[in-house]
Amino acid sequence: MINLNIFGEKWLELKKQRMQNLLKIALPDEALYREIMLSLGYPKNKVNFLELALITPYSEIRKLKEKHIIEKALLYRAGFTDDKEDLPKDFDFSLRMDKSVWVYKGIRPANFPEKRIKAISGLLEKTTESGIVNFFLERIKSETKNKNPRKSLKDIMNFEGIGLQRKEEMFLNIIMPFMMVYSQNSEIQSFLRFMFENYPPLSENKVIKLFKLNNPSVKIENVKAYMGAILFQKQNINDE
Repeated sequence: MINLNIFGEKWLELKKQRMQNLLKIALPDEALYREIMLSLGYPKNKVNFLELALITPYSEIRKLKEKHIIEKALLYRAGFTDDKEDLPKDFDFSLRMDKSVWVYKGIRPANFPEKRIKAISGLLEKTTESGIVNFFLERIKSETKNKNPRKSLKDIMNFEGIGLQRKEEMFLNIIMPFMMVYSQNSEIQSFLRFMFENYPPLSENKVIKLFKLNNPSVKIENVKAYMGAILFQKQNINDE
C-alpha cells in the first residue's frame, strides 16, 4: 500500500529546499514575488513570467504603489502595451520583452498572460506598503488560532482578481512552504503544519486523475496526501 503521508512530507521538503535556495540569492520580498509571478505562467509561460519579475523587480513595484500603474508597468515590460501614460519619469522603458515570446497555444483565454498580469496587480498593490512577505505574514498571524482551514485560507488570501482555486494553489504551493522556511515563530509554524495536514484535497488535475486510476484503493483525504500523490505519480512516470 502506498503511504501518501511519506510522499507528502517528501514533497514539502522539496518545496522548502527550493524556498531556502531562493532566500540565499534574493531578498525575502523579491524571492516570494518571483515565485508568485512564476506560478502565473503555468503551464507554458513560467520562464516568461520569471523574466518579467526579474526586469520588473518587487522593489520597483512598491514604488509604483497604485494598481493601474503597476498593471501598466508590467504590461509594458511584458510587451503587451506601448502606453507610457502615468508611468514615472525614471521608469526604464528600455527594459522590455517581446510580445512574441508569450505562448497562447493550448491556453484558455481566461489564462492568457496579459489577463493574469491584470489579475495579480490588485494583490501587488495591497502589499506595497508593508511588503509582500509581511503582508502575508501578518494575515497568517491573525489566523493561528483558527481551526477551520478553509476559512483561514480564504481570510489570508482575501484579495480580488484571482479565483479561489488559484488562491488555494498559491498558498499551499508557495506561501505555506515559504513561510515555513522564513518565519521562526512557533505559532506560525504550528498553524502552517495544521493547514498542510488538515486542508482538504484540491481540485483534481490530470496527475491526480491518473493516480486515482492506477491506485483506486488509495484515499486522498487532505492536501498532504494530495501533494504526496502528485509526487508519487510524477516519480512513477519518470521511472518508467
